Amino acid sequence: MSTADEGAGRKHLPLSVFDELLDDAAVAVDCLSAIVRVCSETTGKTVTLFDRQGHSVASTRPGASRQATFPPLREILRGHTVASPPTADPVLLAAELGTGLSRRKLLSAVVERGEHLGWLVVDEYPTPFQPTDEYVTLRCARRIGAQFLTQRRITRVAWNARSNFARQLVRGSGAWKDLAAGAEYLGVNVHAHRALVYVRDSSGAPEDLDRSLAEYTERALGLEVLSTRGSEGILLLIEAPPQVASATVVGRITSVLETAAAELSPASGLIAGVSSVYEPESFARAYREAREVVRCIDRFTHGTGDRVLAVDDLGPARLFLANGEVSAIRHFIDDMLGPLLDDDAASTELIRTLAVWFEQNRGMRRTAIQLGVHENTVRLRLSRVHALTGLDVTGDASHQLSIQTALLVLRLRDHPAFHIESRCADARDDSAPLPDEWRSA
Repeated sequence: MSTADEGAGRKHLPLSVFDELLDDAAVAVDCLSAIVRVCSETTGKTVTLFDRQGHSVASTRPGASRQATFPPLREILRGHTVASPPTADPVLLAAELGTGLSRRKLLSAVVERGEHLGWLVVDEYPTPFQPTDEYVTLRCARRIGAQFLTQRRITRVAWNARSNFARQLVRGSGAWKDLAAGAEYLGVNVHAHRALVYVRDSSGAPEDLDRSLAEYTERALGLEVLSTRGSEGILLLIEAPPQVASATVVGRITSVLETAAAELSPASGLIAGVSSVYEPESFARAYREAREVVRCIDRFTHGTGDRVLAVDDLGPARLFLANGEVSAIRHFIDDMLGPLLDDDAASTELIRTLAVWFEQNRGMRRTAIQLGVHENTVRLRLSRVHALTGLDVTGDASHQLSIQTALLVLRLRDHPAFHIESRCADARDDSAPLPDEWRSA
């Protein structure tokens, strides 16, 4: 080895040694990064692996412990016409004005079985290109493609196993001892309490929506999420941290799902119901709860927007709304609140007052604070409701139940009264991050 090459870290490895190193890298835990390191060590140059979207997967430079600094993939490809589909044959990119490259690059597409998976880029630094560099780059790109598909198959098998396990948990099928053994094999906490989310399937939903939702919620919550897809929808079993109230857990899950729906759901919209938190033996009950919530949303909401509601949002009335005759329920709503269903501002204000009054557990002072008005104003409005509908809101328990059920349907219909912001309300921050003690999973 010359002094110049030795200082630059070039090894001039025989191709037989290179093949052995490549075989060893292919069975390493971090096989993609290991193959990139072999490419760098064999060529004596800085090498980076990009995925198709231009994200750096692995990057290394010979004889250095720190990662290499590479220009973005879009800058590397700017002066290069990419074939469709691209071929794995390495292409030498010149460093010229207008290309954005300060040094030449050796570019090889990572292609396996006709699928373009990424780009392997070799920088002409710190040594000039040698005749064998194209061969090394091509071999490494092909091995990366094969390993990428292998890892994908392994991941798919593991995903299918976890999906089947989630289905068994919900159904309660199989002996508990066998389920516990399967959970240990899969690295799943079988004893964890969980909330169940049922997402109604739609014709426009992407095939991998179940996986996307599971990965999104797992990242956002920092908790274990199991998922499975059935004939009618997607189920998510989301771990609940110990010693945290069910309402707090469900509220956070609902908030994350609303955000996920905006980013991942198809154009037809995402409808999801969230159960309360249950122990593993009661997941079948959680499934029924979530299904009832989705059925209520499906029956009484208009439009195709995303809707995510929890079982606590609907209360016991969900049983009536999910199973009763829709036309009879609509007549019931008209009978209860007919005079308040006009589109004028005064009627909307009365419905908003009723909704807040029930939300605040029928407390006059709390309702007044939430609405930003005087307590006497709340009393006058409730009296006005009594006069218009004949329903004694403050004194008759059966009337209160009827009004609450009617308000629930109006909420499902997305009535404007439920969008009015309170002037003096203390806003609840549902987007706050989880406490550190939640993230123990």
